[in-house]
Amino acid sequence: MSSTPSDQPKALSKAWLIIALNALYSIAEALCSVFVSVYFYVHSLDINTVLLHYLTIYTVTPIVFTLAGWYAKSRDRTYVFRIGLVLHALYYASLLYLREDAYLYVVHLGVLLGVTWGFFWAGNNTFQFDFSTQMRSREYFVGLISSVSNGARLIAPVISGVIISFAPTTQVGYRAIFSVALVIYLAAIALSFRIPHDKSRQPFNIKKALFPPKEHRDWRLVMAASASLAGSFHIFHFLLAIIMYMQSSSEAQVGGYVSMQGLVSIATAFMVGRFVVPKTRATFMFWGVVTLIVAGVTIMWEITMITLFAFAILRSVSLPLFGIPHTGIRFEVMQRTAAAASERIEYLCAWETPLAVGRVIMMGILMLLYSGWGEYGLRIALFMLCMNRVITYLLLRSISFVRDPSLT
Repeated sequence: MSSTPSDQPKALSKAWLIIALNALYSIAEALCSVFVSVYFYVHSLDINTVLLHYLTIYTVTPIVFTLAGWYAKSRDRTYVFRIGLVLHALYYASLLYLREDAYLYVVHLGVLLGVTWGFFWAGNNTFQFDFSTQMRSREYFVGLISSVSNGARLIAPVISGVIISFAPTTQVGYRAIFSVALVIYLAAIALSFRIPHDKSRQPFNIKKALFPPKEHRDWRLVMAASASLAGSFHIFHFLLAIIMYMQSSSEAQVGGYVSMQGLVSIATAFMVGRFVVPKTRATFMFWGVVTLIVAGVTIMWEITMITLFAFAILRSVSLPLFGIPHTGIRFEVMQRTAAAASERIEYLCAWETPLAVGRVIMMGILMLLYSGWGEYGLRIALFMLCMNRVITYLLLRSISFVRDPSLT
């Protein structure tokens, strides 16, 4: 993607707008996302109710992501992003309307949130891919997005936990944070009108990206790595919050637990974003894998408050160590493989498919393990999620320019 010198200030201002919108999204999600899981658990007293909600989300998301990708390319990507924000607002409005009965509609709400994620991430990932090439480096932009997002998540969970714990009733506390999230999404929707529209209409052909030919070896490896990520994108987030609530019965402690992870992640993401370069990507990912394996061994021993905090700290360090170079590699392979920049949406949509398959499989295994072995099953599932990262690393390590940085 080329641009003239006069275009650079405008491009950078758009990039900062995307960062601001990601910050608003992160604040709203930090206020509520883990507490939605706790909310369902508090009223159902069944962790499988929560797992069913997310299994539905993971099943619906890739289908809608692909449809949203088609709309973004054949119509307007800005509308796709804005629809995602509007549906987020509708999701929290639905929780406010359903109140204590929300857990009875976890499948319906899962479908709604799956559609929401499909639209939102189709638009957001496209914007991030576009603007990551217009700043100092791809890793710098991804690291900045990660730092801003984690910074937004730093205080919000503690505030939510305190509000819920000290409200006149727990239900009043949950309604308060859901209402705040709704207002934030409405503000994000208003801000999104500053994003310029891209109305160039082009055909949408996902076949080559979804079933890459043999000569596209690097992209085939990225797709396999996507499947091997299993559910470690997001499953850790809500599952750890539920386990902490099961241990403490306190939303305030859940909020502090989530915020502590944000503090560790923002510090690590800031350092990784500043210092990782193409030739050191594999090294950073290696140490991210080692850190996550140590976390998995820790939680397999026993679930206590001490092991939960140790696991959370190690995982929070591992996440940016592995995730920032991984995102940079994925975007670079996508850029090299696509015949034209206009094909980026197809590749973004294609990558979501194996990721979703891995998530659905892992959620199914998690539900079976918990149903059969209870807490021990949860420990096995957490350990499996950690060990899957070894497979992801080996696949990414085999990519041509990662194996030989001189090709970058």
